[in-house]
Amino acid sequence: MYLLIIITVLAVILGFLIRRYFRSEGYFLSRLPEKYKSYPSLNENIKSASYQVKPLFTGARPKTIYRDSVNNVIIVERMEEFKGKEEYQGSVLSITYYRINYKGEALDSLNEKSDSKDFGYEFSGHLLYEDGYSNYLRNGSKAKLPYKDINKDLTTGIEALTSLIRELREQADAVKVDDRGEFRIYAISIDGQVQRVFSSGTSKIDVPYKFQNNFHLIAAETDAQGGNWYDWQNINSPIHIDYFLKQEYTGTRNPSPFSPAPMTRPANWSGVGYFHLQAGQDTLKFKHPINYFPGGDMASKPYFYNGEWGKLDLFKQKMDGFQILTVGYDNDHVHELDGCYLVTPIPNKK
Repeated sequence: MYLLIIITVLAVILGFLIRRYFRSEGYFLSRLPEKYKSYPSLNENIKSASYQVKPLFTGARPKTIYRDSVNNVIIVERMEEFKGKEEYQGSVLSITYYRINYKGEALDSLNEKSDSKDFGYEFSGHLLYEDGYSNYLRNGSKAKLPYKDINKDLTTGIEALTSLIRELREQADAVKVDDRGEFRIYAISIDGQVQRVFSSGTSKIDVPYKFQNNFHLIAAETDAQGGNWYDWQNINSPIHIDYFLKQEYTGTRNPSPFSPAPMTRPANWSGVGYFHLQAGQDTLKFKHPINYFPGGDMASKPYFYNGEWGKLDLFKQKMDGFQILTVGYDNDHVHELDGCYLVTPIPNKK
């Protein structure tokens, strides 16, 4: 009787150990095909016959990527938040703008911090300051230019002012409205110049915003669309996973009844994806952490999602001959691979 109990216990333990081994990183790593073992990470040397991946910057995820359709320049905006030097100081925002030409070459950059008197706000390719503006995002010039201010003394009648603002709006690339104390200020961009029309904060001038039409936000190819995750397994996708190395399994997590925002997390595998990125006639190969969900919460079929490790995204819309890879979280977490990487032709090769 005792022998039977011992055998049963040992069988259970052995079964548990076997099951655990066949779900272990070591087991899956031992089965990794040889051809994937040489794949580099993003921060290593990634090259093909004609293309390469080089960091534009590391340490943070880009906030925004957009294109100036007039000058054919890509603008990458990086934003970071730091604690003030003193306890009584609030957080300090650090924003860096990078300009990239149509070949994927970094032209220059501009950094500004919110604790400085010169901290600009982007508007239709201008950076607006209290005492002027610059056209850096448009032409790379950091020179500060004076505003053309209209009706700062608030002497123009409401009808004439409304007519003027409507007329200027028709000529403008963009119009935005700000309320500041006693003033309502209409910032108007016309042919690279910023005009400010002042009105009383209580005035009722019915002139709508006009959003910039020469600076276009670039969406990631890897964004979810139509309620479906990006298909990382589709070999016809701009970037796809050629092989997935499982590392750790996590079962379904049900929410606590006391959770402020209860959510069920589906069962998933964390691991490493071995990626193929199409660049011209070449295929660039690298590895990056990603999670695999056997059952989806946005789709009935299995899907991959890489938010756990710093979201990997590809940008290529409105770009000629180069692409951008970005990695990072949309929150305060930091990963060693966070950054913006340029996929460009190797110099002297076409």
